[in-house]
Amino acid sequence: MTTATTSAPEGDGALSTTRPGTPMIGPYSINQMDDFYTAILAGEVKPSGVMNLAQRLYIAERCPAGARVVDICCGRGLQLPTLYRYAPGLQQYVGLDLAAGNIAEARARIVHLDAHYGQQRFPIEFVECDVSDPWPTAAVGDGFDVAVYTSALEHLPRELAIASLQHAAAALRPGGVLYLSTPETPGLAPRPLQYRVHVYEWNSAELEPILAECGLVVQEKVGLLPPSPDETSAALAEEFGEGARTWYQRLRETVSPALLDTVAAAAVPRAATEVLYVCRRPA
Repeated sequence: MTTATTSAPEGDGALSTTRPGTPMIGPYSINQMDDFYTAILAGEVKPSGVMNLAQRLYIAERCPAGARVVDICCGRGLQLPTLYRYAPGLQQYVGLDLAAGNIAEARARIVHLDAHYGQQRFPIEFVECDVSDPWPTAAVGDGFDVAVYTSALEHLPRELAIASLQHAAAALRPGGVLYLSTPETPGLAPRPLQYRVHVYEWNSAELEPILAECGLVVQEKVGLLPPSPDETSAALAEEFGEGARTWYQRLRETVSPALLDTVAAAAVPRAATEVLYVCRRPA
């Protein structure tokens, strides 16, 4: 079933909708983040790709040996290459996704990774399911130490997104960590979409109370994409002084924006247009 989900900006009565032709299943958008690995191999380096690589690295480098990991809306398995490289001692990886085609792409990626490393580096399971519904008991098992939920929350309607967060929090073991990334979109709901492939976009003021209601504590916020260069420059100066503005302006002359954007956003998460939330379930 294909549906059109809309979000109305304040004031003018116009509508922002998911882009015509965007793959949909029920109320969800299953449009996926670009495969930045393939793009970089072909010489295409975009800010969104570097952002995606940065958050995948950030997560993989913080997954402890013996951790059980759930990848929520795992898509084509973009988290797997960095886990293979930087977290080979995982107890298990479980990928959840609504679309069988996404899971098929993820399985194909595993074939290439296993060939590269000569073996499968940790047990892997995929479960085709709606993450806003109760998660299959067999998949949850005795819980997870790490939950990865990147660039997907905005593809669900608000109430279903909240349900998915509740299930994620409930599936975490005490002390477990949720890595959640989503656009930071200003204004009151229903707010205009930054990206027309999305269904509902959040901001910190709305999202953080929901995370608290789920029993999660936000321990860190990492900026992933910055606002305009002028706004980024001003935010850096306000946070770190005029020297930071000069540093940023010099780097804009010498470093590709595709690389610099993610670094600049990480320094000023309060000004970022996409944010990674590091949330912990109290022990």
